[in-house]
Amino acid sequence: MEIRKLGRTNLQVSAIGFGGARLDEHPEQAVATVHRALDYGVNFIDTARDYGHSEKYLGQALQGRRSELVLATKVAFNHADFVQESVETSLAQLRVDDVDLIYAHGCNNAEHYRILMREQGMLHKLERIRSEGLTQFIGVSFDHFLPFDDGQTSVERMVTLIESDAFDVIQVPMSLIRIERVEDQVLPMAAERNLGVVVNFPTANGILTGDIGVFYDILDSYIATSYQGALLAPLLHPAVSCVLSGMSTPAFADENCALGSMIENISKPERHRLWDSIQAVGIGPCRSCGRCAPYTQDIPVRQIMTYHDAVNRFGVQSAFPWYEEFREQVLACDTFKGADAVCPEEFDVLAEVKKVYR
Repeated sequence: MEIRKLGRTNLQVSAIGFGGARLDEHPEQAVATVHRALDYGVNFIDTARDYGHSEKYLGQALQGRRSELVLATKVAFNHADFVQESVETSLAQLRVDDVDLIYAHGCNNAEHYRILMREQGMLHKLERIRSEGLTQFIGVSFDHFLPFDDGQTSVERMVTLIESDAFDVIQVPMSLIRIERVEDQVLPMAAERNLGVVVNFPTANGILTGDIGVFYDILDSYIATSYQGALLAPLLHPAVSCVLSGMSTPAFADENCALGSMIENISKPERHRLWDSIQAVGIGPCRSCGRCAPYTQDIPVRQIMTYHDAVNRFGVQSAFPWYEEFREQVLACDTFKGADAVCPEEFDVLAEVKKVYR
């Protein structure tokens, strides 16, 4: 398993991290799945209060092995007024005295940003938790398809939080179909400031688990499955410390963790070449910024354009149902009044979306 430094924390983490969000899917196999990943050399485990019984199962699986691990959990914004209680519950479920990293979980809109950064807000409470020795480091995480909100895109909110220098680690969505375009600005800035970068949603909510389209031809010398290709791609970027893989059975652990040793055989020049080849495939003209959302009659333009690009540019046929379900709604629509004025590409937004279905 390849080991990488997690930014300025200097923690050494496995390139493949164990994402705990899926442990509820097969509870009878949860402990065995964790043990299988550990046997492969996975030493970074990421969970959250909001992941069902994930912390409980991990507490069972990690007995006697705490010293081997970098352990992270999260406090969701719905617990922002009760950070201390949330953390203490997590520690009790995990059966540990402390964790290495605690995230503010899902800073997905302007209101979450204000809750996090205001005086005596969520960040202040997490800093107090750190001063009490319950964690060493503080991070912030994000989901994908994040809104344009209060005059900021999702990327602009990420940049603002990086510039605050309040966080040691940033967890960002990143995938081959580029739902959030973190590669252009977020990753270079994180690298410049020596933040640890952890990637979530590498399979774009499962779309890429069995289908990576044209990218398979680029990566096939190093992978055995599309799922492995989806995990490998973010790891080619030098700013990325770890990519999280949601594992629910030992068989999933076998498939996903094997990539951790495969990547060790890829030289740095070859990683650069592969990354450049992926980027050369290009991306569609819609910036996926979300500015038009208030004007599109609840039709999810970002999603439609992103998934259409996934099918028609990247050859990821599994993305087709994700936009095809909006066909009738789009073709019946006669106006997106106001959308054109806010589009940075100056599109006739409705006309562009209707092209998808014609």
